[in-house]
Amino acid sequence: MSARNAVACSAVSAGCVLLAGGPALADDLDVSPNVVRPGQSVTVSGGCRTSDRYVTLSGAVHGKGVVNDGWFSVSARPSPARAGRYTITAKCITSNYSQDGSFEIGKGQRKPDATGRPHGGAMTGGGGTQGPDVPWTGLGLTLLGGAAGIGGVALLRNRAARGRV
Repeated sequence: MSARNAVACSAVSAGCVLLAGGPALADDLDVSPNVVRPGQSVTVSGGCRTSDRYVTLSGAVHGKGVVNDGWFSVSARPSPARAGRYTITAKCITSNYSQDGSFEIGKGQRKPDATGRPHGGAMTGGGGTQGPDVPWTGLGLTLLGGAAGIGGVALLRNRAARGRV
């Protein structure tokens, strides 16, 4: 890419950012987990000024916590029990600095079967544990044997060539 093309591409991308209004801003608070079941607690983490000592949570959760070196982490139970997206506001005591975050209450988990036990495979997202797959072990052993055979032949040829000289 020439210098002229690079400058033109930079100017176009900068113009697109200016026309779009800049980058999108995310929530200030870190809410974990982001999607919860009804009745499950969330942990709200964020930052305050270093002079702040306490933080209060309002909105979909209510709670208070301690600020240590400008950071806090408070565990609270959401007050609404219906599925939907909810907002949390954290207000730092002393500086009145506030920040917002959101989380989602999802629908309840699947009910167990008639025996009361869960059924089906574990949804772990793991690799090859999820069903029949190509027998990779046999293929790997075959390739390893082939590589060892090629290495052995090369070694024998090298020794034979040295012996003839």
